[in-house]
Amino acid sequence: MKFRLKLQLPCRTGILLPPQKWGEFERMSRKNSRIWPAIVVGILFFGPVAIAQTTVKLQIDDPPSDYVMDGIYVGSYTASNLSNGGSVQITCDDFKDESNSSPYSYNVNTFSSLGNTLWGQYFTSKHEQSLILPTYDEAAWLTEAMLGKAGSQKGYYSYAIWAITDASGVASWLIGRHDWTACTQVFGNSKCAMGTHAGLVWDAESQKYTAGEFSNIRILTPEGCSNPGNCKEQEFLEVVPEGGSAALYLLLAGTACFAAMFLRSRQRSCVTGPAS
Repeated sequence: MKFRLKLQLPCRTGILLPPQKWGEFERMSRKNSRIWPAIVVGILFFGPVAIAQTTVKLQIDDPPSDYVMDGIYVGSYTASNLSNGGSVQITCDDFKDESNSSPYSYNVNTFSSLGNTLWGQYFTSKHEQSLILPTYDEAAWLTEAMLGKAGSQKGYYSYAIWAITDASGVASWLIGRHDWTACTQVFGNSKCAMGTHAGLVWDAESQKYTAGEFSNIRILTPEGCSNPGNCKEQEFLEVVPEGGSAALYLLLAGTACFAAMFLRSRQRSCVTGPAS
């Protein structure tokens, strides 16, 4: 006599089912085994989409930073995230517009949606789409390099970020304030002239960037802003923690917990099929 034993997990308690119930149990087991992988895949696929913000409402602090260089606050700005009650550090990449401490809504973009950003829309309107990615690569690189800098050093980085998109405007501003040191730091020469293979702007331009390198950068574009110089607020970059949001981790942890509870319940009700 042979015995057919269907074991999916080690049994703590064996329950002998009558033959007429065994087929029903097998169908339920197969159904449950298909449901959980589908749930996990769904969470992994749709979780980041559901958690990711598409818009955010910010209010920039007054003053926005602790250092002023040549009449402008420089470095990362502190802002209140009115959408979730938190606080964020943001870096301006727009020298043509101005910001204030009034609440404003921003569209949240990443490097996968650069066409929707301020400079993405601007370069597209000029049929210069090839400039979009290098512009944000260089601005992002300078933004990350500025982290941890203090005093005049973070001021030079701020002006270099602005010079990526408005070199003539930055040069005119620094020359008008006779800040030859800043000219040298940003442009590599005391005349604030582009083309010198030195300075922070050149450092950013000479880097070799790779796809996905700045997946931790969010680009906050003011709503209704597509033409630099005519925006109610400036565009900002935000450096977010690597590896995704804490909310996604909590979601996945919760999924794992429920899965463990399900598997444990399966262990307690492990069933032995009928003899054959």
